[in-house]
Amino acid sequence: MTPEQLVRIRLKVEKRIAEIDVFLAEDDPESKPVAPDVAIGRLSRLESMQSQQMSLAQRRRQREEKERLENALERINGGAYGNCAYCLSPISYERLEAMPDAVVCVSCAR
Repeated sequence: MTPEQLVRIRLKVEKRIAEIDVFLAEDDPESKPVAPDVAIGRLSRLESMQSQQMSLAQRRRQREEKERLENALERINGGAYGNCAYCLSPISYERLEAMPDAVVCVSCAR
């Protein structure tokens, strides 16, 4: 991987981390518990609870993605970025461009 490609991926990772930080900083009314004293029908309460769980799951996925991206940024800074964790061969630039948090090459991922 060329130094220019590495810089492009670093910028992409940093930008995505910033986007996730903005998302996680927002107060999400969907994730608030549904108060039992709110007079809504049984189905509406179930829909609200389902919506709450979906919102919480989305936030959890965002936190997990942020952690993977931060790990990728550490590997970039440490000079270990772009090599497969299993076979130690270089991961293709195209794969890293699509998935900057990838730790294995396509062959090992199969």
